[in-house]
Amino acid sequence: MTEEDQPLIHSPLSQTLTRDGKSIEVHIYDDGKDGWILETVDQYGNSVVWKLPFPTDAEALDEVLITIEEEGIEVLIGQPPTPPKPNPLQAMAPLSEEEIDELGGFLMSGATSDDAMMMDCLDGFLTAIVSGPVMLSPSVWLPRVWGDSANDTPKFKNRAQADRITSLIMRHLNGIIWSLYQDADTFEPVFDVAFYKDDPHEYIDAEMWAYGYICGIKLQALAWKPFFDEPANFEVLRPIHLLGADEVTDDEEALTVTPAQRKALSKQIPASAARIYRFWQPYRRAVAERTIATSYQREHPKIGRNDPCPCGSGKKCCGAPTVVH
Repeated sequence: MTEEDQPLIHSPLSQTLTRDGKSIEVHIYDDGKDGWILETVDQYGNSVVWKLPFPTDAEALDEVLITIEEEGIEVLIGQPPTPPKPNPLQAMAPLSEEEIDELGGFLMSGATSDDAMMMDCLDGFLTAIVSGPVMLSPSVWLPRVWGDSANDTPKFKNRAQADRITSLIMRHLNGIIWSLYQDADTFEPVFDVAFYKDDPHEYIDAEMWAYGYICGIKLQALAWKPFFDEPANFEVLRPIHLLGADEVTDDEEALTVTPAQRKALSKQIPASAARIYRFWQPYRRAVAERTIATSYQREHPKIGRNDPCPCGSGKKCCGAPTVVH
Protein backbone atom coordinates (compact mmCIF):
# COMPACT_ATOMS: atom_id res chain seq x y z
CA MET A 1 0.00 0.00 0.00
CA THR A 2 1.38 3.39 -0.99
CA GLU A 3 1.34 6.44 1.22
CA GLU A 4 -1.48 7.94 -0.85
CA ASP A 5 -3.61 4.82 -0.34
CA GLN A 6 -3.41 4.94 3.44
CA PRO A 7 -6.71 6.01 5.05
CA LEU A 8 -6.75 9.20 7.12
CA ILE A 9 -6.93 8.65 10.85
CA HIS A 10 -9.01 11.37 12.48
CA SER A 11 -8.50 12.38 16.07
CA PRO A 12 -11.42 12.04 18.48
CA LEU A 13 -10.74 15.68 19.30
CA SER A 14 -12.10 16.75 15.90
CA GLN A 15 -15.26 18.74 16.54
CA THR A 16 -17.48 21.70 15.69
CA LEU A 17 -16.73 25.00 17.43
CA THR A 18 -19.28 27.79 17.63
CA ARG A 19 -18.66 31.36 18.73
CA ASP A 20 -21.05 34.32 18.41
CA GLY A 21 -23.42 32.27 16.28
CA LYS A 22 -20.72 31.30 13.81
CA SER A 23 -19.37 27.76 13.46
CA ILE A 24 -16.39 25.97 11.98
CA GLU A 25 -15.49 22.32 11.65
CA VAL A 26 -12.17 21.38 13.25
CA HIS A 27 -10.45 18.42 11.61
CA ILE A 28 -7.38 16.88 13.21
CA TYR A 29 -5.84 13.86 11.53
CA ASP A 30 -2.68 11.78 11.63
CA ASP A 31 -0.15 12.69 8.95
CA GLY A 32 1.35 9.18 9.06
CA LYS A 33 4.68 10.55 10.27
CA ASP A 34 4.03 10.86 14.02
CA GLY A 35 2.40 14.26 13.57
CA TRP A 36 -1.10 15.75 13.50
CA ILE A 37 -2.51 17.99 10.76
CA LEU A 38 -4.90 20.78 11.76
CA GLU A 39 -7.57 22.00 9.34
CA THR A 40 -10.68 24.13 9.80
CA VAL A 41 -13.59 24.31 7.37
CA ASP A 42 -16.24 27.05 7.46
CA GLN A 43 -19.88 26.95 6.39
CA TYR A 44 -18.95 27.95 2.82
CA GLY A 45 -16.44 25.13 2.39
CA ASN A 46 -13.41 27.40 2.78
CA SER A 47 -10.49 25.53 4.33
CA VAL A 48 -7.57 26.71 6.48
CA VAL A 49 -4.70 24.24 6.93
CA TRP A 50 -1.75 24.84 9.25
CA LYS A 51 1.50 24.38 7.39
CA LEU A 52 3.37 22.46 10.11
CA PRO A 53 2.08 19.35 11.86
CA PHE A 54 1.66 19.26 15.66
CA PRO A 55 3.31 16.68 17.92
CA THR A 56 -0.07 15.72 19.44
CA ASP A 57 -3.71 16.13 18.56
CA ALA A 58 -4.25 17.98 21.85
CA GLU A 59 -1.72 20.63 20.86
CA ALA A 60 -3.46 21.01 17.51
CA LEU A 61 -6.78 21.62 19.26
CA ASP A 62 -5.13 24.10 21.66
CA GLU A 63 -3.77 26.03 18.69
CA VAL A 64 -7.20 26.57 17.11
CA LEU A 65 -8.74 27.49 20.47
CA ILE A 66 -6.01 30.07 21.09
CA THR A 67 -6.46 31.49 17.58
CA ILE A 68 -10.19 31.93 18.16
CA GLU A 69 -9.61 33.44 21.60
CA GLU A 70 -7.03 35.97 20.42
CA GLU A 71 -8.24 36.81 16.89
CA GLY A 72 -11.88 35.76 16.84
CA ILE A 73 -13.58 32.97 14.94
CA GLU A 74 -14.07 35.32 11.96
CA VAL A 75 -10.40 34.94 11.02
CA LEU A 76 -11.12 31.31 10.14
CA ILE A 77 -14.21 32.09 8.05
CA GLY A 78 -13.79 33.03 4.40
CA GLN A 79 -16.05 34.69 1.86
CA PRO A 80 -19.15 32.95 0.50
CA PRO A 81 -18.65 31.54 -2.98
CA THR A 82 -19.33 33.93 -5.83
CA PRO A 83 -22.37 32.77 -7.80
CA PRO A 84 -21.48 31.87 -11.37
CA LYS A 85 -22.22 34.52 -13.94
CA PRO A 86 -25.21 33.66 -16.10
CA ASN A 87 -24.17 32.32 -19.45
CA PRO A 88 -26.05 34.24 -22.17
CA LEU A 89 -25.56 31.30 -24.53
CA GLN A 90 -27.46 28.99 -22.19
CA ALA A 91 -30.74 30.63 -23.23
CA MET A 92 -29.82 29.85 -26.84
CA ALA A 93 -29.05 26.20 -26.24
CA PRO A 94 -31.53 23.81 -27.88
CA LEU A 95 -33.87 21.89 -25.65
CA SER A 96 -32.70 18.49 -24.49
CA GLU A 97 -34.64 15.40 -25.53
CA GLU A 98 -36.15 15.27 -22.04
CA GLU A 99 -37.28 18.90 -22.30
CA ILE A 100 -38.75 18.34 -25.76
CA ASP A 101 -40.69 15.37 -24.36
CA GLU A 102 -41.84 17.52 -21.42
CA LEU A 103 -43.07 20.32 -23.68
CA GLY A 104 -44.58 17.90 -26.19
CA GLY A 105 -46.35 16.05 -23.39
CA PHE A 106 -47.94 19.25 -22.13
CA LEU A 107 -49.08 20.26 -25.62
CA MET A 108 -50.84 16.90 -25.96
CA SER A 109 -52.29 16.96 -22.45
CA GLY A 110 -55.82 17.77 -21.38
CA ALA A 111 -54.63 21.17 -20.20
CA THR A 112 -54.60 22.42 -23.80
CA SER A 113 -57.40 22.73 -26.34
CA ASP A 114 -57.89 20.48 -29.33
CA ASP A 115 -56.56 23.30 -31.51
CA ALA A 116 -53.22 23.63 -29.70
CA MET A 117 -50.10 23.04 -31.77
CA MET A 118 -48.19 19.80 -31.29
CA MET A 119 -44.40 19.78 -31.05
CA ASP A 120 -43.69 19.39 -34.77
CA CYS A 121 -46.24 22.06 -35.68
CA LEU A 122 -44.81 24.41 -33.03
CA ASP A 123 -41.31 23.89 -34.41
CA GLY A 124 -42.41 24.86 -37.91
CA PHE A 125 -44.39 27.82 -36.60
CA LEU A 126 -41.44 29.19 -34.60
CA THR A 127 -39.06 28.62 -37.52
CA ALA A 128 -41.23 30.85 -39.71
CA ILE A 129 -41.42 33.46 -36.93
CA VAL A 130 -37.64 33.74 -36.56
CA SER A 131 -36.93 33.45 -40.30
CA GLY A 132 -39.18 36.24 -41.49
CA PRO A 133 -38.52 39.94 -42.05
CA VAL A 134 -39.61 41.11 -38.60
CA MET A 135 -39.25 39.43 -35.20
CA LEU A 136 -42.73 39.43 -33.72
CA SER A 137 -43.42 39.98 -30.05
CA PRO A 138 -44.44 36.86 -28.09
CA SER A 139 -47.71 38.61 -27.28
CA VAL A 140 -48.50 38.37 -31.01
CA TRP A 141 -47.56 34.77 -31.74
CA LEU A 142 -47.83 32.90 -28.42
CA PRO A 143 -51.67 32.91 -28.28
CA ARG A 144 -51.72 31.20 -31.70
CA VAL A 145 -49.76 28.29 -30.20
CA TRP A 146 -52.73 27.49 -27.98
CA GLY A 147 -55.43 27.81 -30.62
CA ASP A 148 -57.52 30.16 -32.72
CA SER A 149 -59.42 31.92 -29.93
CA ALA A 150 -58.91 33.37 -26.47
CA ASN A 151 -60.88 30.43 -25.05
CA ASP A 152 -58.01 28.12 -26.04
CA THR A 153 -55.69 29.43 -23.30
CA PRO A 154 -54.21 26.41 -21.43
CA LYS A 155 -55.45 25.44 -17.99
CA PHE A 156 -52.16 25.54 -16.11
CA LYS A 157 -52.04 23.91 -12.68
CA ASN A 158 -50.31 26.93 -11.18
CA ARG A 159 -48.08 29.89 -12.00
CA ALA A 160 -44.96 27.73 -11.74
CA GLN A 161 -46.18 25.41 -14.50
CA ALA A 162 -47.17 28.35 -16.69
CA ASP A 163 -43.72 29.88 -16.28
CA ARG A 164 -42.05 26.54 -16.96
CA ILE A 165 -43.92 25.82 -20.19
CA THR A 166 -43.53 29.39 -21.46
CA SER A 167 -39.83 29.21 -20.68
CA LEU A 168 -39.48 25.98 -22.67
CA ILE A 169 -41.25 27.53 -25.66
CA MET A 170 -39.05 30.64 -25.54
CA ARG A 171 -35.91 28.54 -25.22
CA HIS A 172 -36.98 26.45 -28.18
CA LEU A 173 -37.47 29.64 -30.17
CA ASN A 174 -33.99 30.83 -29.16
CA GLY A 175 -32.54 27.45 -30.02
CA ILE A 176 -33.94 27.72 -33.55
CA ILE A 177 -32.50 31.24 -33.87
CA TRP A 178 -29.09 30.03 -32.72
CA SER A 179 -29.12 26.98 -35.00
CA LEU A 180 -30.03 29.01 -38.09
CA TYR A 181 -27.58 31.76 -37.22
CA GLN A 182 -24.69 29.35 -36.66
CA ASP A 183 -25.22 27.33 -39.83
CA ALA A 184 -28.56 27.35 -41.58
CA ASP A 185 -27.46 24.44 -43.78
CA THR A 186 -27.29 22.09 -40.78
CA PHE A 187 -30.64 23.13 -39.33
CA GLU A 188 -32.66 20.11 -38.20
CA PRO A 189 -36.44 20.62 -37.97
CA VAL A 190 -38.57 18.55 -35.61
CA PHE A 191 -40.56 16.23 -37.88
CA ASP A 192 -43.05 13.51 -37.06
CA VAL A 193 -42.35 9.88 -37.93
CA ALA A 194 -45.18 7.80 -39.39
CA PHE A 195 -45.61 4.02 -39.47
CA TYR A 196 -48.07 2.11 -41.64
CA LYS A 197 -49.62 -1.31 -41.29
CA ASP A 198 -47.87 -4.09 -43.21
CA ASP A 199 -45.03 -1.69 -44.05
CA PRO A 200 -41.74 -2.23 -42.16
CA HIS A 201 -40.41 1.21 -43.09
CA GLU A 202 -40.70 4.41 -41.12
CA TYR A 203 -41.44 7.64 -42.91
CA ILE A 204 -40.61 11.14 -41.79
CA ASP A 205 -43.67 13.27 -42.32
CA ALA A 206 -43.37 17.05 -42.16
CA GLU A 207 -47.04 17.79 -42.86
CA MET A 208 -47.73 19.39 -39.45
CA TRP A 209 -44.34 21.13 -39.39
CA ALA A 210 -45.14 22.69 -42.77
CA TYR A 211 -48.62 23.64 -41.57
CA GLY A 212 -47.07 25.43 -38.59
CA TYR A 213 -44.64 27.24 -40.90
CA ILE A 214 -47.51 28.44 -43.10
CA CYS A 215 -49.31 29.68 -39.97
CA GLY A 216 -46.21 31.66 -39.08
CA ILE A 217 -46.17 33.28 -42.52
CA LYS A 218 -49.85 34.20 -42.26
CA LEU A 219 -49.23 36.08 -39.01
CA GLN A 220 -47.28 38.67 -40.99
CA ALA A 221 -48.51 38.03 -44.53
CA LEU A 222 -48.11 41.64 -45.67
CA ALA A 223 -44.48 41.75 -44.50
CA TRP A 224 -43.76 38.57 -46.51
CA LYS A 225 -44.95 40.16 -49.75
CA PRO A 226 -41.41 40.92 -51.06
CA PHE A 227 -40.64 37.20 -50.86
CA PHE A 228 -43.67 36.25 -52.95
CA ASP A 229 -43.00 39.06 -55.40
CA GLU A 230 -40.04 37.04 -56.67
CA PRO A 231 -41.37 34.12 -58.78
CA ALA A 232 -38.31 31.94 -58.07
CA ASN A 233 -39.25 31.84 -54.39
CA PHE A 234 -42.37 29.81 -55.06
CA GLU A 235 -40.09 26.91 -55.93
CA VAL A 236 -38.17 27.47 -52.69
CA LEU A 237 -41.38 27.30 -50.67
CA ARG A 238 -42.78 24.41 -52.74
CA PRO A 239 -42.24 21.46 -50.34
CA ILE A 240 -43.59 23.50 -47.41
CA HIS A 241 -46.58 24.66 -49.45
CA LEU A 242 -47.42 21.20 -50.76
CA LEU A 243 -47.39 19.64 -47.29
CA GLY A 244 -48.77 22.49 -45.19
CA ALA A 245 -51.06 24.73 -47.23
CA ASP A 246 -54.80 24.63 -46.50
CA GLU A 247 -55.67 24.92 -50.17
CA VAL A 248 -53.83 23.14 -52.98
CA THR A 249 -54.77 22.22 -56.51
CA ASP A 250 -55.70 18.69 -57.48
CA ASP A 251 -52.37 18.32 -59.24
CA GLU A 252 -50.52 19.47 -56.13
CA GLU A 253 -52.50 17.14 -53.88
CA ALA A 254 -51.54 14.24 -56.13
CA LEU A 255 -47.92 14.86 -55.15
CA THR A 256 -48.58 14.13 -51.45
CA VAL A 257 -50.71 11.00 -51.58
CA THR A 258 -48.20 8.30 -50.60
CA PRO A 259 -45.91 8.16 -47.55
CA ALA A 260 -42.92 7.97 -49.90
CA GLN A 261 -43.98 11.20 -51.61
CA ARG A 262 -44.40 13.02 -48.29
CA LYS A 263 -41.06 11.67 -47.09
CA ALA A 264 -39.31 12.95 -50.21
CA LEU A 265 -40.87 16.40 -49.80
CA SER A 266 -40.02 16.42 -46.10
CA LYS A 267 -36.35 15.86 -46.89
CA GLN A 268 -36.38 18.99 -49.06
CA ILE A 269 -37.66 21.23 -46.27
CA PRO A 270 -34.39 21.88 -44.36
CA ALA A 271 -32.80 23.33 -47.51
CA SER A 272 -35.89 25.44 -48.16
CA ALA A 273 -35.90 26.73 -44.57
CA ALA A 274 -32.23 27.71 -44.89
CA ARG A 275 -32.80 29.58 -48.17
CA ILE A 276 -35.80 31.46 -46.79
CA TYR A 277 -33.85 32.38 -43.66
CA ARG A 278 -31.04 33.81 -45.80
CA PHE A 279 -33.47 35.66 -48.06
CA TRP A 280 -34.76 37.68 -45.13
CA GLN A 281 -31.40 38.17 -43.42
CA PRO A 282 -30.66 41.61 -44.98
CA TYR A 283 -34.16 42.78 -44.06
CA ARG A 284 -33.75 41.70 -40.44
CA ARG A 285 -30.41 43.52 -40.22
CA ALA A 286 -31.92 46.68 -41.68
CA VAL A 287 -34.81 46.57 -39.23
CA ALA A 288 -32.42 46.01 -36.33
CA GLU A 289 -30.22 48.92 -37.37
CA ARG A 290 -33.24 51.18 -37.82
CA THR A 291 -34.53 50.17 -34.38
CA ILE A 292 -31.19 51.03 -32.79
CA ALA A 293 -31.09 54.40 -34.56
CA THR A 294 -34.63 55.40 -33.58
CA SER A 295 -34.19 54.27 -29.97
CA TYR A 296 -31.17 56.56 -29.43
CA GLN A 297 -31.81 58.96 -26.56
CA ARG A 298 -30.05 62.14 -25.53
CA GLU A 299 -27.56 61.81 -22.74
CA HIS A 300 -28.86 65.12 -21.35
CA PRO A 301 -32.34 66.66 -21.71
CA LYS A 302 -32.80 69.30 -24.38
CA ILE A 303 -32.49 72.85 -23.03
CA GLY A 304 -35.37 75.18 -23.87
CA ARG A 305 -34.73 78.82 -24.78
CA ASN A 306 -36.41 80.00 -21.56
CA ASP A 307 -34.61 77.48 -19.34
CA PRO A 308 -31.65 78.51 -17.16
CA CYS A 309 -28.43 78.16 -19.14
CA PRO A 310 -26.33 75.12 -18.17
CA CYS A 311 -23.32 77.41 -17.83
CA GLY A 312 -24.55 78.45 -14.42
CA SER A 313 -25.12 82.12 -15.18
CA GLY A 314 -28.76 81.92 -14.15
CA LYS A 315 -29.83 83.67 -17.34
CA LYS A 316 -32.04 82.30 -20.06
CA CYS A 317 -30.29 79.91 -22.40
CA CYS A 318 -28.46 81.73 -25.18
CA GLY A 319 -28.20 78.62 -27.28
CA ALA A 320 -24.42 78.88 -27.51
CA PRO A 321 -22.05 76.11 -26.37
CA THR A 322 -21.14 76.28 -22.70
CA VAL A 323 -17.44 76.69 -23.54
CA VAL A 324 -18.23 80.24 -24.80
CA HIS A 325 -19.19 81.20 -21.28
